[in-house]
Amino acid sequence: MNLIDLIKSNVTPELLSKAAGFMGESTESTSKGMGAAIPAILGGVLNASNNTSTMGKVWDLLNHKDNDPGILNNLGDLFGGSSPASSSNGIGSTMLGLLFGNNNNTLLTSLASLAGFKNSGTAGKIMSIAAPLVMAFLRKKSSQENFGVSGLTTWLSGHKKDIAAALPGGWSSSLGFANLTNDSHSTHKTTTTNYSSSDNNNGGGSNWWMWLVGLLGALGLLWFAMKGCNKTTETVKTAVENTATAAEGAAANAAGTMADAANAVADATKNMYADVDSTVRAKWLALGNMVKIALPGGLELNVPEKGVESSLITWLSDATKVVDKNTWFNFDRILFETGSSALSAASKEQIGNIASIMTAFPKVNIKLGGYTDNVGDPAKNKALSADRAKMVKDALVSLGIDAKRMESEGYGQEHPVADNSTEEGRDLNRRVAIRVTKK
Repeated sequence: MNLIDLIKSNVTPELLSKAAGFMGESTESTSKGMGAAIPAILGGVLNASNNTSTMGKVWDLLNHKDNDPGILNNLGDLFGGSSPASSSNGIGSTMLGLLFGNNNNTLLTSLASLAGFKNSGTAGKIMSIAAPLVMAFLRKKSSQENFGVSGLTTWLSGHKKDIAAALPGGWSSSLGFANLTNDSHSTHKTTTTNYSSSDNNNGGGSNWWMWLVGLLGALGLLWFAMKGCNKTTETVKTAVENTATAAEGAAANAAGTMADAANAVADATKNMYADVDSTVRAKWLALGNMVKIALPGGLELNVPEKGVESSLITWLSDATKVVDKNTWFNFDRILFETGSSALSAASKEQIGNIASIMTAFPKVNIKLGGYTDNVGDPAKNKALSADRAKMVKDALVSLGIDAKRMESEGYGQEHPVADNSTEEGRDLNRRVAIRVTKK
């Protein structure tokens, strides 16, 4: 399911019918309007990423207190027009003004025509519903994946084709979505053909075939130029055949070496998680193969490519990132005993990595937040979450991190990042997270 369909899947026929009644339009035209409004807003967000200042404002709105991901579980008020988020002065309206500015009238006119609405006022209503829907989805995704603004931009860029394809014809250009119409193939082409000296000194690397093609071409020309001389012809022919055979062997060796290296990395990753159960191991392996990340001071960490350490280091290293109360980084490889604050042995690796990061960034202070799902007594859940956050803090102190640089708090079942009605959602809500309080 692509990104557009994933967001639209939150909109049931009952909700569309409710929205149609609210706007005084048919369900069919409401569905068409929503189908165009969602990619238009996503395109606007992606287009805003061209400007650091604008994207910063978009990010602030996505993290606004009124943008509650929980609305995805209760869209009735939103589609009935009674949600503050969809009001004329709500966060949805503010986001639309930021994304479309002077192109807003063009958008509403085009949307009304496409959907067959009675007037552009109805188009404005459908946009006021779609905006907080998309915003809630993006905040939920960012929270689940520990995205910062750059991470969200990168993730959205990966869905650029889906967004562009879902936009009605001509909208990209009329709305000024430059980065949805520009093709990046030329950049990729330059990257793959601009070989540096280091590429050529790496045992040929993946470019061995380039010199081979040139050599075969030269030998071929020589063969045809001198084919009047049988002896020379046979000599050159033999040389060509020998070169081709050598090339086949080189290709096989290169493929074998690359496969061996890939297998070694995969095996090393699996071995690190050998002591956890299969369900947890599968989730941790999904974070990717281990990669080396250099820290200030020369230390290198060996971490999963999609792990929280990578996200945290990237954020700390970015001078444009400022401390706020909404940016949290969820631990993704720590475990507690069921109903207890006792950390498992498997948690030591990630906690050790966080200690190394704090050592490499000595000015950084953090807050550790503990969270639970909504199963059980709320008061007990809050106490348990506080104990777990403090346990992580104590573990970091034991590794040499000054306790004054850290604080901890338990929030219990408050601030869920996923649906507590599913086991997967409850699992995501049981977490400990980091917020940088000083950088």
